[in-house]
Amino acid sequence: MDSTNMKYKDEMPIKTINRIRDILGEMGLLTVETSWKNSVNGFYSVSVMIDNTDLLTNGKGTSVEFALASAYGEMMERLQNLCHYRLSLDLKPQTMEYLGFYYAPDEKPMSTDEFLASEEDWIKTQLSRVNPSLDKRELLANWQTMSYEKVSADFIALPYCNLNSKRISHIPMKMVSMMYMSNGMCAGNSPEEALVQGISEIMERYANKKILRERIVPPTIPRYYIVKFPKIEAMIAELEKSGNFEVILKDCSLGQKLPVVGVILVNKNDQSYFVKFGAHPKFEIAAERTLTELLQGQDINLMMGVKEFCFRNPTDDPENYMGILVTGSGLYPTEFFSHNFSYQFNEFEETSVTTNKEMLAYMVALLAQLGCEIYVRDVSFLGFPSFHIIVPGLSEIEGFDELEPITNYAAFNTFKRLVRNIDRLDDAGAATIIDFLQNMNYSSEASVMDLINLPVRNKAFPWYYSNADLFVTALNYWKGDTNKAYESFTKFWGYTQQANPQRQVTTYYKCVRDFLATKIKGLAKKNAVSTLSVFYPMEVIQGVVAEFNSPAKIISYQGQLNCWNCENCQFSSQCLYPPMERVYKMLKERYAASGIDQNDLKKLM
Repeated sequence: MDSTNMKYKDEMPIKTINRIRDILGEMGLLTVETSWKNSVNGFYSVSVMIDNTDLLTNGKGTSVEFALASAYGEMMERLQNLCHYRLSLDLKPQTMEYLGFYYAPDEKPMSTDEFLASEEDWIKTQLSRVNPSLDKRELLANWQTMSYEKVSADFIALPYCNLNSKRISHIPMKMVSMMYMSNGMCAGNSPEEALVQGISEIMERYANKKILRERIVPPTIPRYYIVKFPKIEAMIAELEKSGNFEVILKDCSLGQKLPVVGVILVNKNDQSYFVKFGAHPKFEIAAERTLTELLQGQDINLMMGVKEFCFRNPTDDPENYMGILVTGSGLYPTEFFSHNFSYQFNEFEETSVTTNKEMLAYMVALLAQLGCEIYVRDVSFLGFPSFHIIVPGLSEIEGFDELEPITNYAAFNTFKRLVRNIDRLDDAGAATIIDFLQNMNYSSEASVMDLINLPVRNKAFPWYYSNADLFVTALNYWKGDTNKAYESFTKFWGYTQQANPQRQVTTYYKCVRDFLATKIKGLAKKNAVSTLSVFYPMEVIQGVVAEFNSPAKIISYQGQLNCWNCENCQFSSQCLYPPMERVYKMLKERYAASGIDQNDLKKLM
């Protein structure tokens, strides 16, 4: 099979799948393959999860084998970067310290003074770019509030190798997590294949971010160019004949030779659109990735996350960009769809490179022309090539000196601590939780478990944990502020009455609303019950009164979260934290035994 048919992979997909299954099976981890989608000929997607955990990855491709290999490859990328544990799940202190290290066996503690005096490349680059109006020591003090877990030093830093200078830089873990998130995490059949994928993703997200923030209008890729690639032309035809769709490919190189392609799927029936970006040194692979990404986890007839075109839709909200980054769904500026292009279309640079080793050298040289350096960390401790790549100036999701996201995350940490220790809550803590939630842009369906990133099997929790607005209602009522409780409950009821048509449920919620109103009015319980009985069944009224009769017990009436004390937690049977912790300890054990030395990366180029 030639390189094009192999999609420039260094191994057949079936071998990749079985190799990763063997690695996970040897660890005693069972994988479950779910959510197969194939609503358009030649477009496949699948989810792979570790059984009895919240560890799930998605894959896509032009065949069953390529989709599965994609999902399994992403699983290795995420597991070996400990991505889920660093970016989502908080761990109990004893687990964080398991085997004598927090994040990796080659980590090192770093004080603020050591950071400020460092001569290492990455730190010097960041300090040189700090806004002159900011005090660097105060900035670092802000960074320390980022850590949910307590660590033994100001910072815990991990070594990365600068591929350009061949020098090691130690980068604080919390800066890695906040500034780069999962951007640049990669895995592949060989180190070179993995790194080509990781650098491609960084370029893709950089182009996406720049186009959004600077309202750049990328030129449309003309059909005369697309017909040079029959497979891409055929994929577009399959999409367009699936409905009243138009597929528009965009040259998202920014006029800088970045090998990035964008695609807009336009539904002419309802004026909605969906946008995706993809990158690879070879145009055909970049375009294919972009197109298959459109239908990852999607049915062409029931597309989720699509946006209705509106000429004056606001797109500058930071949450909009984060939504695009995390879920691939968001609004694009009106200019993005115009024909007043910001630069001329240029055909992809025709290169003679065909191996991943050659393509890696090509991409490193391209980044060097843009004045960028590449930092890499090898995390292949399970035996499948995996890395994290950082390209300062390109791969940042948040900036080193951007105070707002740091402050917001610190507030998020405080919120999580208070919720997890709700049995010790006081009025000030309740006010802090309420204030945090009122300033947070959460989904109307978000539960408290969603907000604190607690993995659960189902959402059969007490009503005050089942929805964020109900949680605010309960906290306000507990504090004795019935007016505020009524306001937050009314907000909840405003969208729930449309979403839940079950009469029994709506009757109960209306009774809660009206019982709170009687409390505000100052009616005695007897009079309140008498009035409500005209409209509501007595068993419903009695249930509401039982729930709300004692404000002091409102957030404990049906049980409380007791995080890190799983043996005594009433909800332990519904919680996935214990099996997630078990997997984390297994990963740390293999990490400790791996003996990876980041200095070996100096030999890569």
